[in-house]
Amino acid sequence: MLQLVLILGNCVLFVDTLNQAFDIEVKGFKERSIDTPVNEVVIKGPHEAFVENIRTNTSIIRRIVNNENLIIESIEVGKITKTKCAVCYIQDFTNSDLVNEVKYRLNNLEIDSLFSAGELEQFVCDSNIFGIPQTIATERPDKAAKHLLNGRVIVIVNGNPYGIIMPSILIDFLSSPEDTNLKPNFSNFLRILRFLSSLITLLLPGLYIAITSFHQEILPTSLLYSILGSRENVPFPILFEILLMEFSFELIREAGLRVPSPIGPTIGIVGALVLGQAAVSAGIVSPILIIIVAITGIASFAIPDFSFGFHLRYFRFTFILLGFTAGFLGISIGLFVYISALCSLNSFGVPYTTPFAPRTDSKGNSYLLPPIWKREYRPPYMSTKKPKEQDKISMKWKYFDWRKNK
Repeated sequence: MLQLVLILGNCVLFVDTLNQAFDIEVKGFKERSIDTPVNEVVIKGPHEAFVENIRTNTSIIRRIVNNENLIIESIEVGKITKTKCAVCYIQDFTNSDLVNEVKYRLNNLEIDSLFSAGELEQFVCDSNIFGIPQTIATERPDKAAKHLLNGRVIVIVNGNPYGIIMPSILIDFLSSPEDTNLKPNFSNFLRILRFLSSLITLLLPGLYIAITSFHQEILPTSLLYSILGSRENVPFPILFEILLMEFSFELIREAGLRVPSPIGPTIGIVGALVLGQAAVSAGIVSPILIIIVAITGIASFAIPDFSFGFHLRYFRFTFILLGFTAGFLGISIGLFVYISALCSLNSFGVPYTTPFAPRTDSKGNSYLLPPIWKREYRPPYMSTKKPKEQDKISMKWKYFDWRKNK
């Protein structure tokens, strides 16, 4: 043990008359300074993000929460790399069974190495055939702190600027930390837009191909003639046409991410304009299909969580095939199977579609937010030790003069 401590670069302090030595961490490394979040845009929140150093990340969380009940436990994962993972939770709030489950899964990983938070997510989450994400990775400390105060557990992996939020349910992936900084009518409007964006991302191309192939009668006659006229000179079947444009859009998106940042947006804009215009001019695709693919792509960018957005983009192709095969019937069967899979999924013991299925009293923690003075309780589905978050009358200043005069 002593040899391992010295190999790690730590200092060992021996004190006369004591039969124990002290392991003191004195080594230092060059590290990236705290900067603004790169992948999560900040509008009205703090402009600071996690970095690669685990101690810096835990100090940021401790500075935000600033409470003696914040517990940070260190667990090493990986027989060779011995990667440090920090398990963060608030002792007075978080359910003990949840904490024990997270630590149990981390302590029972028989692997040689762990290099990223993305790898850890795959190791600790229950597997599902649809690849539905069950944890949220965030680079924003304020978002992590808000979830800590709601009774969740945050795991930080050394060497990664992300914190993993456990557990996570469906409505979390369509919510943004900026929602609580806005008036409830504004934040609810944005949440409705995100929900519609997720439906558009998942279903719009499949609905288009189902309508044009099987259900032309639901379209206005003028619009139907316009669609048929635009496809008159297209030599390929509609399935090949839409798959070609969808794969082209995904290719442009991936290329824009991999090339150097100064020319990334240029490739996306120029590639989409040039390829789309050239494809229409050459008679390979119809103009209305370009509109459908563009709307679907824009809607996918409105989803706050990258993993959930990627999941919807992936299964969009399944609904395209179902729509081409059986029209609305195929899409309905696909939706039934998909929603059933969502309802049967659990994230660390919490139903994935709560509070809708099973139907429970959310106490102001549903998808749409009530006014901030009505958010009295923490999410009931987290089974926290202290359910209440604030008093029934939180804005006592509003009634101070009234009580005094009475």
